[in-house]
Amino acid sequence: MRRNSFILLLCIILILTCVFSALGNISYKNNKSNTGEATSSSSQADTQPSSTVQQPPVTENKESITIETDKAIVISINADDENHLQRWSSSDTSVVTVDSGGRIDGIKAGRATVTALFDNNKKYLYEVTVIEQKKSEKAGRFSTAITANSDILSKNLKDNSGKNPYAIYVNRKMNCVTVYTYDESGKYTVPVRAMVCSCGENYGTITGDFNIYFKNEWNALFDNVYGYYVSGISGDYLFHSVPYYTPSPDDLEVEEFNKLGKDASLGCVRMAVADTKWIYENCEYNTIVKIYDDDNPGPLGKPQTIKITDFSCGWDPTDDDKNNPYYTKEPTITGVENCTIKKGAEYDPFENAKAFDTCSNEITEEMSVIGNVVTDRAGKYKVTYSVTDALNRSKTVNITVTVAE
Repeated sequence: MRRNSFILLLCIILILTCVFSALGNISYKNNKSNTGEATSSSSQADTQPSSTVQQPPVTENKESITIETDKAIVISINADDENHLQRWSSSDTSVVTVDSGGRIDGIKAGRATVTALFDNNKKYLYEVTVIEQKKSEKAGRFSTAITANSDILSKNLKDNSGKNPYAIYVNRKMNCVTVYTYDESGKYTVPVRAMVCSCGENYGTITGDFNIYFKNEWNALFDNVYGYYVSGISGDYLFHSVPYYTPSPDDLEVEEFNKLGKDASLGCVRMAVADTKWIYENCEYNTIVKIYDDDNPGPLGKPQTIKITDFSCGWDPTDDDKNNPYYTKEPTITGVENCTIKKGAEYDPFENAKAFDTCSNEITEEMSVIGNVVTDRAGKYKVTYSVTDALNRSKTVNITVTVAE
């Protein structure tokens, strides 16, 4: 009996020991929960961003930019920022576009925000205003002339006072003609047009003050040749085109045309057809003509010349006759096309690019290129090649360079 009681007591003790051990384990867990140790991961998620959730980027307003329609610029950022750049974007691509290299293009007048977003928690904003492209003063597609002060000239042309709007100054030494209109005091001080010419060899052109005294569309010259759009200066001294073998616009002495800009005549003032025609049609009888010598070509400078390369074509490239083979010609750009390169590869936008003027003379040095191809960052990059020749004729070629992973 006593032995059984002892066994029962031992069993009760073992049962109580298990119960207290279980209660101790539950309390341990609860204690850990109360101290936050067991739920520290979820608690931090409620109070702090995890490594996969980024803070809003720090925004910095960089600058305001004004650009004309159909123009482009490249936004320059420092090398450190470039290494962290994620992407460029435009708030309104109908106004401004931006490529992977930070080149922005003005599409139409308006405003847009260009954003550069970086992976180092930064964001740059550029406020871009696009305005209508300003019209530059050019003589058109049929002259190498330089023009200026069209507003003053336009006012003088509407003047009913009867005052001649023009005076022609010929710099014999520099083979440059500058046309002036009058200022508010009535003096001819406002330059409106500069044209290249060829005066007489060995100072064969006279100097002094003269007046235009006759005009003739075609006029016979010495040596059995003809001048086109002729205006008389004094006696046998004339403004006229480069000589033609016959009075026909397709029978030009091509070799003589290529001498424009240096002494070449017997004494007359030779000019391209577009320029002699301008004098013929715009400068009235008695227009002042002053011929002088000076080291300074004139306030507008001396225009470029254009050279004929096709000696089988007897047309003056500046002649606006629609039968002229040069009428529809324009500069060309070769060796450029859309391409894809691997990330990290080298890229030279000038490597194969060449430019030629209306008369097929190479003018690659005159060509401009705008774009920013970042070869160590995948993306699409717009590159624009453009060139304008001496006839004020332009050519533009756009390509896309894709940098692939």
